[in-house]
Amino acid sequence: MGIVKFKSKAAGDIVMFKSNAEQMFRIMGVEPSERGVIEPKDLAHAHAQLVAAINTERMARSENPVDEDELDEDEKIALKNYVSLEQRSYTLLKMLEAAQKKNVDVHWGF
Repeated sequence: MGIVKFKSKAAGDIVMFKSNAEQMFRIMGVEPSERGVIEPKDLAHAHAQLVAAINTERMARSENPVDEDELDEDEKIALKNYVSLEQRSYTLLKMLEAAQKKNVDVHWGF
């Protein structure tokens, strides 16, 4: 399992599992590659796409609540260990916001 490091002059580095970073890339509409950059002109769009996906996940979870009484033990453990898109993308969202404010790039590399 590989990792991806996000860098920007606007924030501290972020290290993410490659599979999670690829999910973020798909959501933001960014072509995953070994190295890349989100330029200042594209930051607002990338940020908006992540926020929209987070809101979609929130709505889906609120419309379909899980009844823990119907779950077996393995499912209960999986539910307790579930990491939402909002949690997983929080630091990247903050980096995108900071980069927008400072009008600087966000870079990544595997």
